[in-house]
Amino acid sequence: MFDERVLEKLFKNMNQHVPSQRPNLAELLASSDPCYIGKDGRTYHLDREELKLISANLDPWDWSRLKIPILLMTDTTYEAGCWKLMGRLEVRLVSRLINREPEREDELRIFYPHLLEIRKLLPTTTNSMYMP
Repeated sequence: MFDERVLEKLFKNMNQHVPSQRPNLAELLASSDPCYIGKDGRTYHLDREELKLISANLDPWDWSRLKIPILLMTDTTYEAGCWKLMGRLEVRLVSRLINREPEREDELRIFYPHLLEIRKLLPTTTNSMYMP
């Protein structure tokens, strides 16, 4: 028998690393120790070179609008299984970095090879989030 509460608890446990609050890129660039606190209470440090790569691919006036880490979410609406990225700035940035046109201006469907490429380029500034 399917229990929705069990599934909800499973996803909650799988997403403990997700930040409770995401700082913006401008704050992180100005910080002497760029980091965020996960829902699990742990501190996650961000690589300054990744932050520089991100800032080099965005206009400076967008730095205060981009939240870090960038969230890559499971996409259960697609039958073959994939991930998705949402948000105009996020889509514009990642599309440039992996040289792939998005399906929509504010959403990018990410298949496994692209996920590997993104995580290789931005291991500390992206985060996987599991959604039902």
